[in-house]
Amino acid sequence: MDTDHALSDEELDELDAFLMSETLSEEAMDLSTLDGYFTAIALNPEFILPSQWLPWVWDMDAGEETPAFENVEQAERINGLLLRHYNSVQGMIGEGRFAPLMYTLNQEDGSEFYDAEGWSMGFMLGVSLFQDVWQPIFDEHPEWLAPMMLLGTEEGWEQLEKMHPDHADQRPMIRAAYDSIPELIESIFLHFLPRRDAAAQARVTATLRRAGDKIGRNDLCPCGSGKKFKKCCGAGPTLH
Repeated sequence: MDTDHALSDEELDELDAFLMSETLSEEAMDLSTLDGYFTAIALNPEFILPSQWLPWVWDMDAGEETPAFENVEQAERINGLLLRHYNSVQGMIGEGRFAPLMYTLNQEDGSEFYDAEGWSMGFMLGVSLFQDVWQPIFDEHPEWLAPMMLLGTEEGWEQLEKMHPDHADQRPMIRAAYDSIPELIESIFLHFLPRRDAAAQARVTATLRRAGDKIGRNDLCPCGSGKKFKKCCGAGPTLH
């Protein structure tokens, strides 16, 4: 399975169509929510196995629903697209070129406005699943999470409604919030970087000890990420 290349526009549309299909629960993520969710998971300094994050893609409420794939081929195809998009999000964050994937809403005046609510909901779900990791951010740098909390939580929506009862008046605040997201994601990434590098080094040591000299750099990594060893645990700490 090739998990290294970013999805093309056609593949993103294919994944979006499956996520929005009637075969899935109403609690399944759409593509933008998935992108926000993957962003939070990718920022986590500890490696999270796909088996830990995947159930919540299909069921945002409880992580219990599973899709009814037509056949094994479709299951492999969709899971492959999910892994590739996750790896793409992770790569963009690490390379300092992150951009959230949000649906575009065309306004009456011809301008564009992003629907950041779903993306932020996905991000905050990813945060809530690993609250102990994120609690220091809430305590020390709450401003880094403020836009996602504003746009992706019930408390944030209530705050926005209270401050600006007229929805038209909310737009400047919403736009400022989603415009700030890429810079804040970079701040969170850099904050977690020392811990991430230490965890990566420990993972390399454990993987090599477990695998001995039988694993090649082009083999799949034993950690279960779906990446080649040289692009995962064998990559070592990343320089930035």
